[in-house]
Amino acid sequence: MIGKDAHEYQDFLTLHKAQLAHAGIPEHYYRTVYEKIELEKYDSGDYMMMLTDGVNWEVQSTTTIESGDANTIFLVDHCWTFHAEQVKKALRGIPGLAQRMSSLTGVGYPDGDGYESEEETGLEELIEKLTEKIWDLAETYTIQKDDEKVTVCYMMDELGSRISHSETPNMKMAPFFHITKQFAVTLMWPIEDEIPPETSITRDITLGETDGGKRAARLAIFRDNIEIDTGDLRMGEVEKLNPYTMYGRKDQTLPDDAPDDAEHPASLRVMSATPADPIKVFTDLKFMAEALTDPLFKVVNSDKDADFISSSDIFDKFKEFYEEHPTKIINQFPNENVVCCKDLLLKVARRSMIPDEDRERSDELIIERLNSESKSWAEDMHPWWFPIGFDLVNELPVFVRNYLEREAAGLDNSWIIKPWNLSRGRGTYVTSNLAMIVKLAYTSPKVVQKYIEDPVLFYRGDVGRVKFDVRYVILLKSVKPLKIFKYNVFWLRFANKPFALDEFDEYEKHFTVMNYSETAELKQIGDLEFMEMFEQQYPDHPWEGIDRRICEMIKECFTSASCLPPPRGMAHSAQSRAIYALDMMLKWNEDKTEMVPQLLECNFNPDNQRACKYHPNFYNHCLKALLSDVDISEIPVTEIS
Repeated sequence: MIGKDAHEYQDFLTLHKAQLAHAGIPEHYYRTVYEKIELEKYDSGDYMMMLTDGVNWEVQSTTTIESGDANTIFLVDHCWTFHAEQVKKALRGIPGLAQRMSSLTGVGYPDGDGYESEEETGLEELIEKLTEKIWDLAETYTIQKDDEKVTVCYMMDELGSRISHSETPNMKMAPFFHITKQFAVTLMWPIEDEIPPETSITRDITLGETDGGKRAARLAIFRDNIEIDTGDLRMGEVEKLNPYTMYGRKDQTLPDDAPDDAEHPASLRVMSATPADPIKVFTDLKFMAEALTDPLFKVVNSDKDADFISSSDIFDKFKEFYEEHPTKIINQFPNENVVCCKDLLLKVARRSMIPDEDRERSDELIIERLNSESKSWAEDMHPWWFPIGFDLVNELPVFVRNYLEREAAGLDNSWIIKPWNLSRGRGTYVTSNLAMIVKLAYTSPKVVQKYIEDPVLFYRGDVGRVKFDVRYVILLKSVKPLKIFKYNVFWLRFANKPFALDEFDEYEKHFTVMNYSETAELKQIGDLEFMEMFEQQYPDHPWEGIDRRICEMIKECFTSASCLPPPRGMAHSAQSRAIYALDMMLKWNEDKTEMVPQLLECNFNPDNQRACKYHPNFYNHCLKALLSDVDISEIPVTEIS
């Protein structure tokens, strides 16, 4: 026995049994896994070998492998572990890595297969090819780090990577993360009772996916070698997973018989406020508390004493809130996640394309459109203000079908992958690589959207023509009737390198969020200076007209978001007010005569520290618009009508 006594093995089971069971590993292998990891025993070579005809590789058994033998579970080394955005950096910086990946993937140097003799340009060309090819073989797993889930990518060693796919595999493989040792291996074990000598070792590269559409999507990665029936790339009649309630999303409670807004105790309280009897505000944001200087507001230290509560935590008990605190107002609307979560915002955008009389059936009709044979099915189901996109949890097969259709038509196939519910560009990748998108789809809930290939650019004298995005702060006072204001000041974010549709891993070329980086330059231009510079660069496109289109977009978005009751839409509450930040870009229409706003995301409780720094009355203005009947002509807000 390995270890001092059986206690160490029991400790191992306590930490890892759930992981082993989830992978489907038979229990008689558990002790062997423990012992082989302790001994670092990689003994697959005692049972199998690699063969090649000079082009193709095969792994073949050299002796009988029996599933009942507790020793026939094998450790497969991860020869390279990496993060998706750091592939090129690692290939350039880790000695020998490009050489090993070249051998493993079969991608040779341009005009030769040497390593030492190649010039730097040859190495760079190889790295470009490897950056694409490794995703065919790379796999992923997710670990919890602090309060976030982190995606880890890895390449198995030569034996693991060269095991072929089969619809009737004789081996199964699964990644295994050792919690105490903080390292990962892949475990491989037989799923046939007996594998005779000189038998080709095979696995299911779809990782046992049973959904026909998703299985076809994973196999599409290998479309050059495996025949794919695109007819399988369809969704079922109904989604198997309900996006409104999955991944911890909860139904929110709503009052049964709350009074109309004008008679609601919460409305009466804030409308009666004066500097002598101010609105008491509790916030968990220090910078907001410091910014509330208007005598109409008084910051208090407890939500129990507040008339208005601004909380960074998600709130869902609106029924209880009314019953227990009928005079208070919260900074959230019931079910506002339909605009703040990217997968649900995608549904909201598509719903805007459904006629009013059919919106109750909108989810069903959208699935019909996703499965449509129309050549323009993807374009037809997205509004003018929202990029084509897909929810990779439920819609992976139809995304792959759209990708293959675009590939066949010679259209640009660059896409941006985003987590459902993260901000600041975290977990976001730009790529044209189908294999990378499909592999990352299995790590955590994500959407994929068509990358804006022809954005309106802004000329920076110190850099050149760069991407930029625009942030509008939106104040939602009421859902029914819909009453929205925009703050008249908007904010800009700029990339730091000239835009081109290449080098998608170059963050400062393709992303604009620089204020959370310790090394990137944060370019700041105020909105008034920006508009002057923008109109000099584009004299035929005054910002007033662009602003008008942005307001149309905002109105359409929130109208669609509130046209259905929860969980598919936002609900009205007289005890709710909200501040959102809408991030958007501008793109050119096909003939480059019009700049078209594109909504990227909507952020709940956004980081407004920069707003407070440059506009000290920001929160005074916002809360006056939301909580009082002040004449808005006196403050820098405009109603969107």
